Amino acid sequence: MKLAVVYNRKDHKLLPDTYSCIYRDMLYAVIKRFDSVFHVNSDCSAQDIHADVILFWDVNSNHHIRIDGIEKHKALKIEYWSDPHQQELKGVYQKYNMYVHKLGAIQRVNRARLRGVSYVISPVKNAFYEYFSPLMNAEKMLWYFPPAPAFEPCRIPIFDRKPEILANGAYWGGDDIGAYEFRKWAFKQPVISFVEHCVKNDTTPKGSDYIKLLSQYAGGLALCNVFPVVKYFEMPLAGMVVFAQYHREYEELGFVHYRNCVYVTKDTFIKRVKDFKDNIAKYQCIADSGRALIQNNYTAYHFANFIYEKCEKELCHTIQSQQSKTLLGKQSVATC
Repeated sequence: MKLAVVYNRKDHKLLPDTYSCIYRDMLYAVIKRFDSVFHVNSDCSAQDIHADVILFWDVNSNHHIRIDGIEKHKALKIEYWSDPHQQELKGVYQKYNMYVHKLGAIQRVNRARLRGVSYVISPVKNAFYEYFSPLMNAEKMLWYFPPAPAFEPCRIPIFDRKPEILANGAYWGGDDIGAYEFRKWAFKQPVISFVEHCVKNDTTPKGSDYIKLLSQYAGGLALCNVFPVVKYFEMPLAGMVVFAQYHREYEELGFVHYRNCVYVTKDTFIKRVKDFKDNIAKYQCIADSGRALIQNNYTAYHFANFIYEKCEKELCHTIQSQQSKTLLGKQSVATC
């Protein structure tokens, strides 16, 4: 299959010094998986794109490229969206001095329709349905695959690491949906080890170096009120015991309490953290199980295979339908 990837080379999530390289690594894994790849980074005509599949890799829907005639292109068109709760936003990334215009839900859906997009890839499921079901046939259009890290699994035993639980990540913003309510509280507790986000402290490892920070700690906090975020998947692969805020879709992916993660609430947080710190060795099996679950199912490699196989199946179905119609047409002519 021939793939055309439409993306902005200057997208901050694709830059080497981005705070998380997971979306860049996922894109590169897809590019590596396909037989032939054509890169589209600036305005052009759809006639210049020779591909079976066109992937719009626009995580936050802020790449406002113009491709004349794209809605008529016969390729299978798919698009990647994160943060389904995203509202329209215009501003400047101070770090890069770069203007950004993120689209809101209605704008995202309208643009996808104008492009002739058939499917939307999302790293979350329930929130996708919540925000997009009123606007489109979300259940039919969703290709769901969780955030998929690409770094090598870390096998350092947890008793050879700092006997602490890492608290790292954004704790500002998201107030409109209460995303970090629990996280803000947990980050202030004296039983954890807080490391400031790289946005506020340049010395904090980021991008491809982030694994160096994770691998130092025996445990880590993955907390978000609205859906499982990237840390829910990076930390297990880093060999940490993950203390997670519960989400049904995380459990559906295989994360079971005290089997490969530890679910915490405000009421259970202190007790479960202290038990871990007092008995770290007995939690090794949880760390091993969590790492194996990600390694065997949810890495960038698995994501790329998922996309390739979905596209292959869809294209085969389309070709078979076209052939059937052609055959039926010939039979009709012969009968007449």
